[in-house]
Amino acid sequence: MSSIKNPPSSNSPRGEQARQQLINAAIEVFGEYGLSGATTREIALRAGQNIAAITYYFNSKEGLYLAVAQWIADFIQQNFRQQTEDVERFWLLPPEQRQPEHHLYHLKVGLLAFSTLMTQPQTLNISKIMSYEQLSPTEAYPLIHQQVIAPLHHSLCRLLAGCTGLDPHSTKIVLHTHALIGEVLVFRVARETLLRQANWQQIGAEEATQIDVMLAEHIEILVDGLYQRYGADPLLHVTT
Repeated sequence: MSSIKNPPSSNSPRGEQARQQLINAAIEVFGEYGLSGATTREIALRAGQNIAAITYYFNSKEGLYLAVAQWIADFIQQNFRQQTEDVERFWLLPPEQRQPEHHLYHLKVGLLAFSTLMTQPQTLNISKIMSYEQLSPTEAYPLIHQQVIAPLHHSLCRLLAGCTGLDPHSTKIVLHTHALIGEVLVFRVARETLLRQANWQQIGAEEATQIDVMLAEHIEILVDGLYQRYGADPLLHVTT
């Protein structure tokens, strides 16, 4: 009688390939059905792997879901690495060199990069998983939040504070920043309404450019309005 063989070790090239195939399939299935509706059988089938491989590499469906969450966190970090590094260098400048228009520049770059990410077809299932986590958070969300969402949100808050004069530690700046992020998210979560109302067949490169132009205008209008309302020198409110 032949013995049952374990899947390749995750440290081996074959094992890492199998593990990544399961994560890729899981992103699709979790995106379509959520954690509760997804089945390990469907994930294994789409990955072209034996269902036992999920237990071997991830212990359980929940373990696989946490691995997907880590993959999403790494994906977001990778896509925002350049912007993050640019902003970190910006904060190292002397305060007198951090003018309000420079804060606005980095704010727009960050939000428009997010817009580009949110209009790409390949990020649809990631968006769905993140939507599930916003409405019915699991143990996976704190992982993503602590590693990437909170740092990015905090960075945008500081930038918005720097070009409006608002206190960067206030609830008001958190809400205004969240509203700006919401303007980007609406093009994903309300995509079907936009396609119908704008008579678009898809959100391709041309449509994405139109969205970015509009978002840039809205960011400038909001920043100008907040600066006019709170009127003090923004640099006095930026912490080093």
